[in-house]
Amino acid sequence: MLILHIIIGIQMIVLMGLIIVFYFFIKKTNQRIANVEENMTHLSTSTSSQYFPDSMQKQGSDTKDVSEELTLKQNVLKKLISEAEKASQRLEIVEEKIRENKLDKETINKILILVNQGFTPAEIAPKLNIPLGEIELVIKLRKYISAPMKEKL
Repeated sequence: MLILHIIIGIQMIVLMGLIIVFYFFIKKTNQRIANVEENMTHLSTSTSSQYFPDSMQKQGSDTKDVSEELTLKQNVLKKLISEAEKASQRLEIVEEKIRENKLDKETINKILILVNQGFTPAEIAPKLNIPLGEIELVIKLRKYISAPMKEKL
């Protein structure tokens, strides 16, 4: 479960990084739009009217390109946000499952009773529908509590 938390955490970090990168792309695009507007202002005050129609057409084309680029980046950001929300929901579900899967005293007692009856951890795991590693951990902890080792854990 810890590995799953780590993987989901890494996914969240990567998604947040991508969101930051796309933020800077959008910021750069906004600067390009400002430059286009500045050029348009400059053209409107220009004294040579023969270049005005061509310049306006070019500026309109540039503005359209910038607008399309901005729209694409916004769509990518929406997808990234959606993925981040899904990853967050998956993490919440996993955390809830972890909380639900904690061994209670009754289950621990059942494990220890079966061990005292001579069953092996491999036999107990399917009977109680508990992972083998958790069965082994309960048994080792019980042995440690009964006869603590001199070394520190």
